Amino acid sequence: MVINLQQFSFTPKDDEQPIIGPIDLQLKQGEWLVVLGGNGSGKSLLAQLLAGWHPDLLTGSVQGLGIVQNIALDKSRLVSLAPGRQLVQQSPQLQLSGCAFTVEQEIAFGPENLGLSDNEVRFRVKEAMILTQCDSLRFRHPSTLSGGEAQRVVIASALAMHPKLLLLDEAFSRLTPNATQQLQQRIKRYAQEHTCSVIIFERNLLPAITLSEQFLLLEAGTIKAAGALEDIFPFLFTTINAPDAWLALNWLVENHHWKKNIVNNDKALLKAFKEFHVTA
Repeated sequence: MVINLQQFSFTPKDDEQPIIGPIDLQLKQGEWLVVLGGNGSGKSLLAQLLAGWHPDLLTGSVQGLGIVQNIALDKSRLVSLAPGRQLVQQSPQLQLSGCAFTVEQEIAFGPENLGLSDNEVRFRVKEAMILTQCDSLRFRHPSTLSGGEAQRVVIASALAMHPKLLLLDEAFSRLTPNATQQLQQRIKRYAQEHTCSVIIFERNLLPAITLSEQFLLLEAGTIKAAGALEDIFPFLFTTINAPDAWLALNWLVENHHWKKNIVNNDKALLKAFKEFHVTA
């Protein structure tokens, strides 16, 4: 079990009430999970806690059972966790090391600090650059990168560490929909090859719902719904962003006009709408 949270909650220092939890969450090695929620839902805080930010960067207390990669979340030390888990957040410029003069050096920074051989570092850097399509950026200075380019480089840096748990908190927010879809599919293949568990934290319905069969919906720090897409679908649209076509689907579902399964992508939704319209 990669993650085992049971009645887990976090209370900041000097606060009397938890701001997140209680949360029950189990994730096995190699599995994917999508955590959805709007602003203030607790997504980023949950990601930071799973990444091991408490107690080094998040001061307070945890309650309940919280085990990630066989380490209790109240006994973590961030510096020792980096080889096994990586968190990528939505502001890439804040995650660049500031110690590199080229993108290639930036991606190599983490593996080099693990004391790996030169050949292993070069292999990991090349692999990560190919996966994230950063080849053309390799000699650029990190400070010259656009938001989307920097986001790809930060993801490449995380992948170069070969983590067994990858946490992506709105990590594609500066990429185009097409670039996002391509990169997510590449990460999917990478995760399968390296038996890496992945949790996607998103406030947008698409393309998040295409990535996993397991979902968790957060609202105000607690779980509003969990399970398969059909289990969370009725609760999604008061908290997360979705295109109008999906709002229309939700209306049909709410009013018991939709008798088909809930689809998970635009193409399938368009096909279902056509079939529904013909038979209505």
